[in-house]
Amino acid sequence: MTTFAQLGLSKALIHALAQQAITVPTAIQTAAIPPLCQGQDVIGQAHTGSGKTLAYLCPLFLKIDPSRREMQALILAPTHELVMQIYRQAQDLAQNSGLNIRSINIIGEANINNQITRLKDKPQLIIGTPGRILDLIQKRKINAQTIKTIVIDEVDNLLANTNRQTVLDVIKTTQRDRQLAAFSASLNAATLTTLQELIITSPSSDFRVQHSD
Repeated sequence: MTTFAQLGLSKALIHALAQQAITVPTAIQTAAIPPLCQGQDVIGQAHTGSGKTLAYLCPLFLKIDPSRREMQALILAPTHELVMQIYRQAQDLAQNSGLNIRSINIIGEANINNQITRLKDKPQLIIGTPGRILDLIQKRKINAQTIKTIVIDEVDNLLANTNRQTVLDVIKTTQRDRQLAAFSASLNAATLTTLQELIITSPSSDFRVQHSD
């Protein structure tokens, strides 16, 4: 049986997971955590409830440097509900691990001035919807040049509708050597083609597809 320690997670993160009664990695966590920790680009397919959020959050927490007060990771999600779900999980992980990693949720229709004020606290992790994230980047309230890792959750959704160009525009504002991870319950051919093009243009790592039932 694979353990979180064997996957490379720190004692602090393993303790945090145990606080949520999570002691055995799921299939998607076993497949995705090691390459993400190694800085590789990953495309993960996993059904709802399979643990995909922690599959990318745990590696992010390992890679983020709490001493650097700057944005280091970005998670894009298609809905306000999913943004808040990921944000709450990130908050729990930070609290239970004792890691001083600050996160913020950024969603459209919320008061943008309040969001700008919260960004002044220099969070290392930003979780948000693409439209508002791009707006704040263009207003120079988010410095995309310091982003080391981008995660796209429900990527089939984000690359298959009106969000597609916005997502691509957000990615274009970041450094070419950033790490890219994409997760979805389903992956169609068009989405895979787009992701391969994005990953091929990034010299940071190998292209991998991880599947989980």
